Amino acid sequence: MAVTYTLGHAAASPYPMIHARILWDKAAGSVSATSEAEGFEAELADTVETNSWWKPEAVPASWQITYPFSRVVDAIGIGAHTLGTTGASARAEYLPGEIHENRIWYSQDFPLWPTIVNVDLVMAEGPDGSSDARFLTETGPGQHYIQAGFRDAEPSQPYTFSLYVLPRSMSPQRNLRMAFVGLAYPVPCGCDLGRDGQIISTFGTATAVSVPVGNTGWHRVSLTSPAQVADNANIRIAIVKDDGTLSYEGTGEFVQIFGAQAEARGTSSPYIPTLSGGATSSWWAVSDDWLLPSDDSAILYLFDPVETDGIRVSVSQPARIGVVYTGKALGMPRMGYTNLGPADLGRTAVLTSYISEGGQLMGRFIQRAGLSGAFEWQNLPEDWYRQTFDPFARAARTEPFFIAARPEGYPTDCAYAWVDDPIVPARQGMRNFVSVGFTATGHADAAA
Repeated sequence: MAVTYTLGHAAASPYPMIHARILWDKAAGSVSATSEAEGFEAELADTVETNSWWKPEAVPASWQITYPFSRVVDAIGIGAHTLGTTGASARAEYLPGEIHENRIWYSQDFPLWPTIVNVDLVMAEGPDGSSDARFLTETGPGQHYIQAGFRDAEPSQPYTFSLYVLPRSMSPQRNLRMAFVGLAYPVPCGCDLGRDGQIISTFGTATAVSVPVGNTGWHRVSLTSPAQVADNANIRIAIVKDDGTLSYEGTGEFVQIFGAQAEARGTSSPYIPTLSGGATSSWWAVSDDWLLPSDDSAILYLFDPVETDGIRVSVSQPARIGVVYTGKALGMPRMGYTNLGPADLGRTAVLTSYISEGGQLMGRFIQRAGLSGAFEWQNLPEDWYRQTFDPFARAARTEPFFIAARPEGYPTDCAYAWVDDPIVPARQGMRNFVSVGFTATGHADAAA
């Protein structure tokens, strides 16, 4: 894994995502963690060095930074980590100054829900990389659903029920139905979701939306409807035939589901997992997906700009993290030609061979490894360079940075890097344009 971005980040940027992004302006703040192994304190991930790390003693765990004042953040860089090696997932969250909730108990432990009718719940992989998702599989004659509830719904108050669904796991002859039922909803309200992840229909006073979760194939489906009377409410997840038939002989058709949430809001908020009770949180995920690194390369996560008092990174496994940057990414304008070297392919190494007196090869070792890439831009307006790029050039004399050359086309072309010489522009002699280039050395494991 290297650079990943949300559609909201792309929409907020004045430059397309085929242009380079640089995270260099590392936000300062107070650092802490919910768990720390001895010798792996949270502060060690708030440095630029790659030879010291934060590592949690117990998981799930979170590393967080709280700023001295509210600031706009749209990027997180993570370097010198073992998230890929340990099979960890990570989630980025921020503090918007608002509490949100999940009223459903056992929000992803569906076998513990109080009502299970003519379905099997088989373990499956979730969008967070865990095995907490379930195949909701129809069995036997009748209706096929699971149901849970929450107390004290208020009349006319909008409630939103959201669920992660992998719709492509359904057959074309089945739809997923989500509904509000129970005493607070004497007239049921709900929606049907098709195999393509689109809302097919709604009924009652419900509105519904289905949002893709990155490129995972999962969708987060949200159903909203006001309670009709003051009483307890239930949410229902059902498999129905594509013609709307509710009761029939089950044939083993299934759909993959994860993470149910119910809240007293007119729209869904980020998912909060629960156990034997509801839960609230002041931390909101920056998007509906999780980071699932496949290796230990540098990560640059670009998301919708948020104004926040802090950022935290939550991990599912006791991975080491050596460097965390948070701040606003610098986007490079496309003003003419670009010449960007593939940093992820620019491997450098000091190799050592052991040869016997008889000339036999006894072994080869990588003594030191890294990355190297050359970056160059032309036709940059000098005013833009002075105002926007030169602060980075000054900082780069002492501070490393995260750089992604082409986020849209080549997401692995990303590195945590530094320069060994000052970055200096040159005037091009036409229309007040300048060019600038530099060679960067990047951090990499020997296996990169």
